[in-house]
Amino acid sequence: MKSSLREYVFLDKISEESFFKDILLRCYEKKILDDYILSKIYSERMELLREKLKYYTKDDSSSVMIEIAEKILNSIDYTIGIYLKSFNDKELIIDQLKNISLSEMLQRGQDLISEKVLESRLLFDKISENKLAINNYSYNDTINDGLSLFFKEYDAFFYSHETPCSIDYQLSFDNINYVGVEYMYNYLNDLNLENEFCNKFDIAEIVELLKGYDEQSEVLLINVFELVLVNALGVLICGKDLNSLNISNLDRDYIKNNLEKLSFDRLQEELLKHMRICCESLNIKNENLIAYMETATLKITSLVNESIKINKLEKVFISFKQDIYENNFKYIDGEKMPNSKFKDLTEEIRDCSLVNDKIILIKENIKSLEDLIDMLNAECLFDDEYIKYFKSLSKFESSLLSKYVCNLNFEGEYEKEWYNKFYEYILSLSDYEKREISEIKEKIQI
Repeated sequence: MKSSLREYVFLDKISEESFFKDILLRCYEKKILDDYILSKIYSERMELLREKLKYYTKDDSSSVMIEIAEKILNSIDYTIGIYLKSFNDKELIIDQLKNISLSEMLQRGQDLISEKVLESRLLFDKISENKLAINNYSYNDTINDGLSLFFKEYDAFFYSHETPCSIDYQLSFDNINYVGVEYMYNYLNDLNLENEFCNKFDIAEIVELLKGYDEQSEVLLINVFELVLVNALGVLICGKDLNSLNISNLDRDYIKNNLEKLSFDRLQEELLKHMRICCESLNIKNENLIAYMETATLKITSLVNESIKINKLEKVFISFKQDIYENNFKYIDGEKMPNSKFKDLTEEIRDCSLVNDKIILIKENIKSLEDLIDMLNAECLFDDEYIKYFKSLSKFESSLLSKYVCNLNFEGEYEKEWYNKFYEYILSLSDYEKREISEIKEKIQI
């Protein structure tokens, strides 16, 4: 225990960004390294800078701006820091500083950065493949455009401490203490975990949850993972299954009655208990995801506790927008797309290799039922892509399509793949979901 305490005191308040420089400063303050070794390290550090500047200027004798030299020196320090962090042990770090040249540390740090860039690329590819089919600009723009900048522009040799990217989407936890490839890896790793969790749910449920949170949710800087996790916990507290994420007014009353008399610690235990039930219900085995959900639940506890105190549970446990289903109404179709534009769109959809990209194109461009049917007939989707698209539909959209199918003259329609896939999708739904779609369908007048 005493050794662990000494480790903590030594590494406490060491910056992730300036790890190497902070370690040297701590060694100087605690007199862990003598002046000779510190002087030797400083000389080697300046020599490494001179070598890097030669590469930067292509051995030209012309001067380099001070700002550039400072950035390159920061890059050297960051890269050596990456190597030293790999030990996470005071004695081993000190041993490296005493016995290994900075040049060798720099090379090993560069190797570690190369590995981390490769791991980050694999995570990015996985995130792109499993992206949620939702309309949130910060989420889509970050994945489609912002993150890929890093892999095009990251300079591990001269500017390893910089993070060239454009990230708007907010995770449940930020990584502001990190820079360079460490920031990118941590962000991608956490986003991948959040996507893994959200993909356990019907995407239509998540779409309805976002609409229930705010009608303009597509333009908000929100974290989808937290919204889904909170409502999932609420559903489980009410003793319901996770087929639906909707929380009704009665559900909120039940949640309040069960939680309002609990102390903060007991409330935290209760939420953690249902978090573990959530993992069991969704068959989540990934220990990293479970740990992430646990940390998020601890964060959520304060939010739930405060909302109970001020009697604002509806701001935390979200209800779907269901008023439109209460009465019969006449559906008026949107404006049909010009033939040339429709042709270009269907070709673009067919050219997409990822089904999520196809779904986004469809949702962003097709605004009428007639165009939707034409698109389905145009064979833009194939095999299980149909099922994934149908799962992205809201309850109302599924009901509208079901109403159209019921009104068809079925001669020849059974030969169309999309119809058979839609029928297969409807059969896969729970009895509750089938009943809900049937009730909505009966209220629609096309």
